[in-house]
Amino acid sequence: MIVGTAGHIDHGKTALVRALSGVDTDRLQEEKARGISIELGYAYVPLADGGVLGFVDVPGHRRFVHTMVTGATGIDLALLVVAADDGPMPQTREHLAILELLGVAIGAVALTKSDRVDGARLAAARQEITALLATSPWREAPVFACNATAPDDAGIAALRTYLHAQAVRPASRAPEGELFRLPVDRIFSLPGHGTVVAGPVAGGQVAVGEMLQRMPGGEAVRVRGLHAQGKAATHAGSGQRAALNLAGIGRDAIARGDWIADPRLFQPGRHVDARMRLLPGSGVALRDGLKLHVHWGSGHRLARVLRLDDGADSRGALVQLVFDAPVCATTGERFIVRDESASATVGGGRLLDPDASPRRRRRPERLAWLLALEGVLAGEGIAPLLAQAPHGIALSTLARRLRLPPDRIELPRQTHVAAGHVIATPQWQALAERIEQSLRDWHARHPDEPGLDAGRLQRLA
Repeated sequence: MIVGTAGHIDHGKTALVRALSGVDTDRLQEEKARGISIELGYAYVPLADGGVLGFVDVPGHRRFVHTMVTGATGIDLALLVVAADDGPMPQTREHLAILELLGVAIGAVALTKSDRVDGARLAAARQEITALLATSPWREAPVFACNATAPDDAGIAALRTYLHAQAVRPASRAPEGELFRLPVDRIFSLPGHGTVVAGPVAGGQVAVGEMLQRMPGGEAVRVRGLHAQGKAATHAGSGQRAALNLAGIGRDAIARGDWIADPRLFQPGRHVDARMRLLPGSGVALRDGLKLHVHWGSGHRLARVLRLDDGADSRGALVQLVFDAPVCATTGERFIVRDESASATVGGGRLLDPDASPRRRRRPERLAWLLALEGVLAGEGIAPLLAQAPHGIALSTLARRLRLPPDRIELPRQTHVAAGHVIATPQWQALAERIEQSLRDWHARHPDEPGLDAGRLQRLA
């Protein structure tokens, strides 16, 4: 399991991770000199069952919210850190909003610096946290008052016990056999080993020796070696941070925000359809041409927003995000958006169609397709999706939408598979009837002709 911290600057996130793990995650000289976290920090703790609990420590300063979003990607449980003497502050609220938008629905709260306040202030801080979380998915989250600087603090011990208990519970993860993908958040070189990239495994499994791709560039890379949760391993999977030693590519050819993934997973594109909602009080109006910074995976890009529907409910509105260069995304990927100046988080949502067309984007058939994709994400299966595809769907496209190899896709009973495509039986029958009717009409007009070649019949039908 991966635990990520969240909270305002100087509320004790790094000290808390050090107390829980024994590791100082501030590794940069500037971080130690300024006393604040600037980059992501990592710590790993062995568990009694042989597993490893990973910690991702994120910066709390408002200038580094983009780094916090990168750290929050791929975590299983968020640890919201609130100082008892301050209570919830601006970045507490922004980090909480980001976690909700990213779908992190479980967590705990560490009420730090409890030794600096009296009982009345500690009780008031608890009430402030309760009020803050009252309308969020975290309203039942346990609160642990603790002092990260005391070696034998009872609150730290209780929080450690809670986290270890959560780590051994069965996790609700992606489907078995999902295609591998890892968003790169660190790149470095090791003497004698070459290029190493690291990040949370967003889906699937990888083993030493496998061939993958750097995306969106498409370069082939081979996994020469790997570490999972800070230890040398032969494979890594969802719920772990992994470091991959890659052959076939130099360090300068990879950047934060790139993906290392199964070659069947991504098809870069500039237009991505999504469901997006803006936060109450964001001060931003959803309109065509609105420019926003879109964060997903470990990177972000500036995009122009185009409305697809006229209304919006509590889930938000359907939009098309238009990027200035090709990006890689998958159906269901959660994202957040910040304003054009990248100074405030204003909303977020889920990416639906990463292969969106820039033409006729608002037609009813297109909107029905996006609603069917939302149904797939809700567990309704692919039957509604096939119903919106009169000519069927390529198995390679289904693989990208479901993030599964073609041979692991569960097809409904009423389907027909041919030439690498899947088509619903009613759609197949409708096509057959249309072809036959086209032939009948043609023969009725040309009774003396022997027949049609396949190319002309295709144009007629």
